[in-house]
Amino acid sequence: MAGLHLNTLVLRNFRNYRDTEVSFNSRLNLILGDNAQGKTNLLEAIAYLSLGSSFREQGDDKLRRQGEEFFYLRAEYSNKDGVHLLSVGSEAVKTKGTHNRRLWKRDEKPCRRISEIAGLLHTVVFTPEDLQLVKSAPEVRRKFLDREMVQLYKGYYLYLNNYRRALQQRNNLLKQLDFRPPKNKQQADEQLAVWEEQLAENGAVIMQRRLQLLTLLNQTGRKIQAELTNEQECLRLQYLSVWPEEKIAALSPAELSASLRQAYADGRAEDQRRRTTLLGPHRDDFRIYINDNEGRYYASQGQQRTAALALKLSELELVYQLSGYYPLLLLDDVFSELDKNRRQALLRLMLDKAQIFITATEIAGELKKLSEEDYQLIEVKNGELFR
Repeated sequence: MAGLHLNTLVLRNFRNYRDTEVSFNSRLNLILGDNAQGKTNLLEAIAYLSLGSSFREQGDDKLRRQGEEFFYLRAEYSNKDGVHLLSVGSEAVKTKGTHNRRLWKRDEKPCRRISEIAGLLHTVVFTPEDLQLVKSAPEVRRKFLDREMVQLYKGYYLYLNNYRRALQQRNNLLKQLDFRPPKNKQQADEQLAVWEEQLAENGAVIMQRRLQLLTLLNQTGRKIQAELTNEQECLRLQYLSVWPEEKIAALSPAELSASLRQAYADGRAEDQRRRTTLLGPHRDDFRIYINDNEGRYYASQGQQRTAALALKLSELELVYQLSGYYPLLLLDDVFSELDKNRRQALLRLMLDKAQIFITATEIAGELKKLSEEDYQLIEVKNGELFR
């Protein structure tokens, strides 16, 4: 099995874990327990070390154990270069208000930026919400692309963060400025242009990177969808933006940035009327077709779930193609949402490739057939782990 494995994990004051250390099987780890005992929290800790944020979209103040001022996570992991350590401590600091101070370390050496750690402990997370990828809101699909991009491409996090900051500033200006007198309009345009420059420069990179990723997912996802459905279904993905895919791909980053800058300037009147920025990567989406029909409207629930599964499995295969290893696969209560055929397909495709972590309230029938050497069973009770 190709090379990334999480060996041990330490959790201190994280969610409902006080002080816990756990080691993992290199192949399959079954994390069982009743609801609200801490199963998802364990996966969340792994994903946090991978991305520097929670897949539940919650801040550090929500991740600390109730009543505590800090949390600490440390992973020992193995890859083709050997055994490494990755840790983070997050502390509540009270000065003018309360903010979180984080210290990341790789092999005990401090890291200054999230971009230095993103993707070291590469994860693909699959939750019940991800089964809604086909028919959910565009925001969910954008996050799907961005989460993988942060781990695959160094620096993407900075482009994304810079874009979000500029977007917030421009939107704040649109809500505050008075555009009516001519003099005010000129001043407003000059102020907006400052943030439009940042939006265009960072937005061009985001759009082209997303399109590149989607193109690769399109190729891999088509093969996996066909395998999952015995060649009965064809999956196709289409990037949706202010311009067609062909134009985004054909332009250089500088040309795309210039086109975006002009589009923001041309859209000021309507943006001013609506008091928000109406175009850009923050509005982009991608369309999912199944047998040339838009899956959101014309696919059955079973077809939609198969397409979502194909996209997630494509993530793993894509990481392998680009990096030479499979990422960790975190399945949070997904087995209960998939039927027998899809559970079998998922295990068949991934069990001998990625290290897998599955949370569940009970063991699915497919897993009972595995030999004891193939997996480890971890029981969770109120933040305590038992083998």
